[in-house]
Amino acid sequence: MIRIAVLLAALGCGLASAAPAGAEDQPIPVEEWRRMTEGRTVYYYVDGQFFGREYYWPGTDMVTFQHASGQCADARWDYADGIYCFHFDRPHCFAHVRRGERIFVIPRAVPLGGDETEQEVRRIVAAPFSCAPGLSS
Repeated sequence: MIRIAVLLAALGCGLASAAPAGAEDQPIPVEEWRRMTEGRTVYYYVDGQFFGREYYWPGTDMVTFQHASGQCADARWDYADGIYCFHFDRPHCFAHVRRGERIFVIPRAVPLGGDETEQEVRRIVAAPFSCAPGLSS
């Protein structure tokens, strides 16, 4: 349980509003996001460093997120009023936007004093990943 709490703290969402999206940000409609991500793994980066990856299970509203630390968590996700929320232990919410040719994920409902760092989507690949531990001898 502590591992999941650490992972969810790293996701950086909670109660207070984060900074608004920039004027050049174009929200990504839910239909487009589903087309881009269903059955694919999305790779997120913060300040150029790998942050984590998330697999969108086909035909469902489920994701598996794996933080750069290797910790994994499953969640349902939903969309309302331009905000995507991922329901781990509590909703972790983001705006997904295009900024020119790049895609950014901007935290919403961040806990007071929490991390408001936006993430950049650098890759989306048509392959799942495994959270199972590797083989050992």
